[in-house]
Amino acid sequence: MPDAAQTAADATSAANGGADAAVAGADQAAGTIKGAADALAAGGSDPWYSLASLVDKGGVIVVILIVLSIISAAVILLKLWQFWRSDLKRHNFVDPAVDKVEAGDPEGALAILSKYKTPLSRAMAAGVRAKARGDLRDEDVAAEISRVGAVELGALQRHFRWLEVIGNISPLLGLLGTVIGMIEAFQQLEESGSKVDPALLSGGIWQALLTTAVGLIVALPAITALNLFEGRVDQVRLSMRDASARILAALHARPMSRPAKAAD
Repeated sequence: MPDAAQTAADATSAANGGADAAVAGADQAAGTIKGAADALAAGGSDPWYSLASLVDKGGVIVVILIVLSIISAAVILLKLWQFWRSDLKRHNFVDPAVDKVEAGDPEGALAILSKYKTPLSRAMAAGVRAKARGDLRDEDVAAEISRVGAVELGALQRHFRWLEVIGNISPLLGLLGTVIGMIEAFQQLEESGSKVDPALLSGGIWQALLTTAVGLIVALPAITALNLFEGRVDQVRLSMRDASARILAALHARPMSRPAKAAD
């Protein structure tokens, strides 16, 4: 009988051990499943460069930078449309207009210039009209051409200041966001005390650097477009100086009768 009792006790112990092992295996399996689910959820989250992620991690600074990027894009599109409409590359009317002026035909010159709506044609037409009045000196005619040319160039340069400001302040705003993020990361590290978690610090750092990246992304197109636009305006300015000198020389060399259009 003692042997039978001992055998029963051993069997009970073995059964309990098997049950514990089964519970442990179930717990391990549940942990594995949970870990896989967490990994899947993490893999399906938005990447750091998505708009929602940038706004969530960058905060107000990123929102401001996004607004600045929208303004920058609007100004760039507006200037592209204006430059295309002004047909700045067209200069084929300069020689015919100068030839008409040299022949003493201001009406013919104005007829040619009126067909084009470029800054260059408007400045030249202003000089022809001023000379056709008959009561202005050559210096006054040159001043009128300069005045109209300055107005036309000013219209081409309108809104350039926006691109300049956005290109200058966007990196600074991004750097400000990075500094604020670094301060918050080190504050969290200090609050953790002796339980320093490297993941906590590295996570705070890369999130803080997002604002600098966004600031540079906003600034680069604005600065690039501004330099290209200013280069195009400089070309127009040089062309206007050349055409103005030629039309002034032609007006000085050939006296002209008062055209009918100038009398209006």
